[in-house]
Amino acid sequence: MPATSTPQLNHGAKLVSASQTQFRVWAPKARTLSVELYGRNDQEETLVSAHSLVRDETGIFTGIVADCPAGSLYKFKLDDKPGRPDPYSRFQPFGVHGPSQVVDSNAYQWEDQDWRGIKKRDLIVYEMHVGSFTEAGTYVAAIERLDELVELGVTSIEVLPLSQTPGRWNWGYDGVNYFAPRNTFGTPDELKAFIDACHAKNLAVIIDVVYNHVGPEGNYLNEFAYYRSKKFGTPWGDSLNFGGSGCQLVREFVIANVLFWMEEYHFDGLRLDAIHYMFDDSEKFIVDEIRERFKTYEKTVDRELYLIAESNIYDSHLVGDGSGSDETWDAVWSDCLMHSIYSHGRPDLRLTNRHYQGTPDLAESLEHAYVFAAPEAIRVTDEIRATHHADENRKYIESLIMALQTHDSVGNHPHGKRLHQLTSVEYQMAAAPLILLYPSIPMIFMGEEWATEAPFPFFADFEDEGLRKAVDQGRQDEYPHHDWKGSPLPSDPEAFLATKSRPPQQKQHVNLWYRQLLELRKQGIAEGWLDVEFMTTEYDPVTETFWLTYEGPRERVVICSRLLSAEAASKEPAPVTIENEDPVMVVLDSFDQAAEDPVAELEFQAQHCRIWIER
Repeated sequence: MPATSTPQLNHGAKLVSASQTQFRVWAPKARTLSVELYGRNDQEETLVSAHSLVRDETGIFTGIVADCPAGSLYKFKLDDKPGRPDPYSRFQPFGVHGPSQVVDSNAYQWEDQDWRGIKKRDLIVYEMHVGSFTEAGTYVAAIERLDELVELGVTSIEVLPLSQTPGRWNWGYDGVNYFAPRNTFGTPDELKAFIDACHAKNLAVIIDVVYNHVGPEGNYLNEFAYYRSKKFGTPWGDSLNFGGSGCQLVREFVIANVLFWMEEYHFDGLRLDAIHYMFDDSEKFIVDEIRERFKTYEKTVDRELYLIAESNIYDSHLVGDGSGSDETWDAVWSDCLMHSIYSHGRPDLRLTNRHYQGTPDLAESLEHAYVFAAPEAIRVTDEIRATHHADENRKYIESLIMALQTHDSVGNHPHGKRLHQLTSVEYQMAAAPLILLYPSIPMIFMGEEWATEAPFPFFADFEDEGLRKAVDQGRQDEYPHHDWKGSPLPSDPEAFLATKSRPPQQKQHVNLWYRQLLELRKQGIAEGWLDVEFMTTEYDPVTETFWLTYEGPRERVVICSRLLSAEAASKEPAPVTIENEDPVMVVLDSFDQAAEDPVAELEFQAQHCRIWIER
């Protein structure tokens, strides 16, 4: 991996010999700072020795400590205060309050020297929580299931945040040790082995990172330096100081973390959580600086890298026209089609703060990949929408990541219910082609490909009892419109343990359907017809069907899904018949009724998708 111009990658503990470690930390709030080395036995820490570091005029302390090999436990003692974990800790084996551990970054022998990554156009993302993906909930256990993902047809994995969080389990968005992979999932070298194994199987790996706030427990950053913003805050924890006094080294801290995941762990990209909550009023917005530094680094490596943003709404400035440049992001999350599918199937259910209106929003988001929204004072009419979308170049769609379900859509339900549990397995299967055969980048949420019954409610464990109770109550306050009766509290062990995603043998047909759809997607990209340039969409209220049609160079591919709301489908509606002028060959059928010969009449049940080719 190439060297970087970000000096903060040298902060923290760095081995300089087999038995000596150099320590470097920014702590301008301290007059004195020493490294405390610890032994640990029977869950008790024992102070072994203390070693003073030297302070420079900028408040950076440095020094080399002998008899401190890899595996040594340490804390930083600032003046007369209790010892604290290293802000740049590479591993917290005993959690956010425990000592940091010296890690030998060069110990792991990588085997991915020939890895060149996956082209963006070929990305098919699988969103995974490492702790829920297997019974053991570890990197090592996840390696054993990689063949299953390869057979499914995905080409990349996106892991929920890995930075150390408090307690025994967490979604990952309460991280406080940005450079330390979560201890309950395994060691740093085991994480590297997981990524190495993914690359060996031609799977890219993307990590979800959180720079909009720091978790509420174990956050000792501000005791060292000016990490906390005095001007901004978030509902989840401290905002980072991107624009106030001392902000430059805070900005470098975050940029160093961006580069760290790619250099140290060979990740293939980052997904930045909720960038609309990354508050910054400085001349250069931190989000833009991250993008610039990422793009500069990208030019120094011989592999595909991706910088992905999650924003509150679709923002055309993030991806431009989709052609790709140093001024834009590689991809952004776009949830409108997903929430429209939800609200079409269950109009009574709302899993996001924005209101979606079912059928019309589903039709619009199929056509444009998002639902246009005007200021609240303006009522969005069809005329306004038409003006907004006039002469629109839809190439941007290929830079949007779209899913049928995500950790948020499932987790925002009080019981963590999945789409098929709120509608039906048939509804999910009929809706899946609208995502997986859309010209955007598709994403599958862990367990979706089996329609698993394992829920995925919000879960978070804290060691501070008061904070645990506050989060339990705060989750309900955040979504007051939900019926929370009987739902597990985030701190309840069952909220996490129930999420273990087990492939159910009785739903092999769902997995087969997903594999067939992804195979057809790859075929469409290879043959050139699965392209937004050739795509048209349609909603037929008479037959209650949604259409994706690709007028390809040599053939016409039609995806037709009859989607009824859960209530309408429960009334056992009669099938509808669609007639074609010429017989067509059905290539895929969600009811597994594909004809062996061309047919002129196609019958559709209530929740039913058929895909055919016209030559």
